[in-house]
Amino acid sequence: MNMSLGLFRAYFGVYSRLSPAGAALKAVQLMTSPRIKTERRQASSALFDEVVPLPGGALLSIHGNGQKKMLLMHGWSGWVGQFKDLIAQVDPREYTIYAVHPLGHGDSYAEKSHPGRFIEAVLAAHDHVGVPFDVAIGHSLGAAALVYVGGTRNCFERLVLVSGPATIEGVLTRFARFVNLGEKSKRLFIGGMEKTVGLNVDRLDLVALAPSIKQPTLLIHDGMDKEVPVGEAQALNSALPRSQLFETRGYGHSRLLQCPDVVDEVVRFIHSSIPA
Repeated sequence: MNMSLGLFRAYFGVYSRLSPAGAALKAVQLMTSPRIKTERRQASSALFDEVVPLPGGALLSIHGNGQKKMLLMHGWSGWVGQFKDLIAQVDPREYTIYAVHPLGHGDSYAEKSHPGRFIEAVLAAHDHVGVPFDVAIGHSLGAAALVYVGGTRNCFERLVLVSGPATIEGVLTRFARFVNLGEKSKRLFIGGMEKTVGLNVDRLDLVALAPSIKQPTLLIHDGMDKEVPVGEAQALNSALPRSQLFETRGYGHSRLLQCPDVVDEVVRFIHSSIPA
């Protein structure tokens, strides 16, 4: 741990014990503020042909003119350029690729966002297209949003979940641990996030939603992921009726989409014949 991070965590630990409510509010502010470099925000311009606005402030980048439809959904503080290696392997005459920029991401600038905006953006993208996507591919929080939507609406024929969590409560708990919140402050922080998102964490238990997703699903996770432990993918794999888990080693959380073996596995999955 570097010195600045250590001082930050020490400060937050003291602050959360002296003022649990104040530290919880500050943690909510941090958790809902995307941090994305300008060049990453602009990474989609060379990959896509057009961008259309969606209700609620999200944007949808579109590439190709194929009859099949593919949805791409990056994670928190992510960017669609993370999918560039996969996009290069997809024939735009076979697939039309739709990449979502939730509020606060890509060119959809906003100081604040939250997991609910990711869910809203996926639903808005589905409404824009008007039919289920042949395949939807999500990374991290983007994968979580796909599971939530897939458990409540028929939007996808196949799912690919990369580095996805099993519960949003687990995501919030890990963030609270990272910033060194005390127990009372952590409870207030989770309650503050529930109020911000408009959903209780038990509604975002993806393992509980998973049995209702009947579509074929590929989960991809790295055994050395320090942000979302591989056990989360294993739990989802056990709960999903028609899933398979592809594990890697040494790529961590954010670099999986740049792994050639992962790109090959995704391409294999989306072109495979899967029995009903």
